[in-house]
Amino acid sequence: MNKKHSFPGILVRYKSSSGNCFHRKNCTCFYPGKDNAEEKEQSIIKNASSSEESEQGIRSKEDIDGDKKEEVKEPHEIYLDDELHVNLWEIGNDNSSPFMDIGVMIHDHKVVDEVVIDLPWEVDRKDIVDLGVKLNSEKSVAAIFNEVVHYDSLAEGNFTNISFRRNEKDKKPFCLFRLNPKSFEVEPITLGDDTVCSRVLIKLPKYNANAPIKAQRKSAYIRFRIKKIPTAVYTDRFKQIDKALISSIIDTRIIDFRINVLRGVPEELMHSNDNLTFPSKLKIIHCFLTTIRDEECVSVSKYYNGYRSLVDEDIWNEYIKFDNSTIIKNEKTINNHLGYQWTAKADKEEFIKDLIVLGRFSKKTSNIWSIFRFVVVVILLGAMGSGIWETVGIFFSWPIKNFYGNPEQYKGAINIIILMLTAAAVYLIIRNHRKKEK
Repeated sequence: MNKKHSFPGILVRYKSSSGNCFHRKNCTCFYPGKDNAEEKEQSIIKNASSSEESEQGIRSKEDIDGDKKEEVKEPHEIYLDDELHVNLWEIGNDNSSPFMDIGVMIHDHKVVDEVVIDLPWEVDRKDIVDLGVKLNSEKSVAAIFNEVVHYDSLAEGNFTNISFRRNEKDKKPFCLFRLNPKSFEVEPITLGDDTVCSRVLIKLPKYNANAPIKAQRKSAYIRFRIKKIPTAVYTDRFKQIDKALISSIIDTRIIDFRINVLRGVPEELMHSNDNLTFPSKLKIIHCFLTTIRDEECVSVSKYYNGYRSLVDEDIWNEYIKFDNSTIIKNEKTINNHLGYQWTAKADKEEFIKDLIVLGRFSKKTSNIWSIFRFVVVVILLGAMGSGIWETVGIFFSWPIKNFYGNPEQYKGAINIIILMLTAAAVYLIIRNHRKKEK
């Protein structure tokens, strides 16, 4: 029996020391242009920047005639939109211990004190690890973002500057934060129905006061892993009722995982929201489910964006290790897995608030024991059928013998009567079953 969980998904929010929204119903956190407090806050921060930064401002390239050709901002002046990346990893044939990676691109990390994740199960602090140290090269970062990357490590160990290379130019600069164990805190929350949720608080590092302005970035990215995810949080599994009578079993499951979806979230969880706000500049939510490739994806929701093979991407085998001492065995590699992707993406002037990941997966399994069991069942059913047929024949032969003499001359008629009665019984059973289904 699956353990009950309060809601099928996660909530990702920001905690700001100056925030004043408690995100109750009908608040404006999800709607762009309505939160004037954030715009004022951004304006204050920009005006408080150093004189060196304000003098640099927005530079313009000029052509030979002196006309403006294009406006170019320095990397430390560029804000990126918020993004959420969630990866569910089901590694191994039995999917016994899935884990989840969460990546958050933060629009302006200077006004965010903590990133807060609400999870519908009890999390152990030792099952949370930072992945910033794993993203230690252009190759590993490129695998995550699927982009050509310019990787520039800073002197400070907690910060790494990254840009995407497009047309031989650096685009979308941001800072990758490397978190330490003290950055994570877990708060258990017991709800009224006796279920337990967990609130994970990730404290963001801050730049050193002596760090040069040009080396700083407005937007930042964090990525961490949560191990031992209960499968009942995002999947519901069922099999055929007659699985004991057949040689192969179709194992079907429904994937239902929700990111920042308020529907179904307990009210008491939403009321404990001191200074918590949803990302207001959220443009993209990606969710990947990596599972064994012998499962068939039967149907998916509208946000489904396709699947891909990871067989040639050796970088992922190194990435999924829990630590450097873990040896990846053959059954733990991702070479026989597929990655399924769901994406919610906003238009140019719009923002999004959530993502629903929905899919139906089926897997046919068979083994020597199930085949042997099927053969035995067939033999037993055949013997039982023969016995029932003989018994019914004797039942009909007894009155014929008493009233008409030798029953052998009526054997054909007896068989026809038995077949008609059997067909009628089967018809009644099927009709009754269809009425129940309706």
